[in-house]
Amino acid sequence: MSDDERAVRSAQLLQAARQLFQVSQELPSVAAIAQAAGVAKGSVYLFFGSKEEIFIALLEDSFASLLAVIIPGVHGLTADPRAAAEDFSLLYAYALANVPELLPLAAMANSVLEKNLPVAKMLAFKERLASGLEAAAAALSAGQLGLHRMQAIDLLLRTWSLTLGLWQALDFPQELRPHLKVSPLDVFDRDFFVEVSDSVRVMWIGTLTG
Repeated sequence: MSDDERAVRSAQLLQAARQLFQVSQELPSVAAIAQAAGVAKGSVYLFFGSKEEIFIALLEDSFASLLAVIIPGVHGLTADPRAAAEDFSLLYAYALANVPELLPLAAMANSVLEKNLPVAKMLAFKERLASGLEAAAAALSAGQLGLHRMQAIDLLLRTWSLTLGLWQALDFPQELRPHLKVSPLDVFDRDFFVEVSDSVRVMWIGTLTG
């Protein structure tokens, strides 16, 4: 295969994995991914060594989709801290909503994916994530808010940590959701995207005005 053909086939496999994961919220087998992509099971291993490698690639691709929205957005934020916090929080919630597999995959990254990957592949994955964080921080520090590189990195990393924590706190199985309407579980009956937008806005205001 040419490099272009390999890129197309790899993208097909990732798209099949993404669709299966969005339906089941579980890591499907290599055989299921191959069937969904319309290829033989053995051909999957020409691109990925295991299903965990497929989902690390999918997680990385999902982060890239998030950053593709975030980077131009942070670069254009106003110098007013409160307005910037409001604009970013809304943009961020919108970007998250358009990558629905990102948070479920990220939530299982440490417990499922990383333990089943070679160290060299995990380091390469982490290095690419760090490069994405650096790119977003560079865009943020180049804007009108007057943030230095490490201030921008800290703010973005804490934003992500807050996001993942909220997701894990509010991600209830569907069979439990009807019970959230009744006390005492009604304290958890919250819309994640409203909560993350509000929480990120408050955190950014505190950081930018502190």
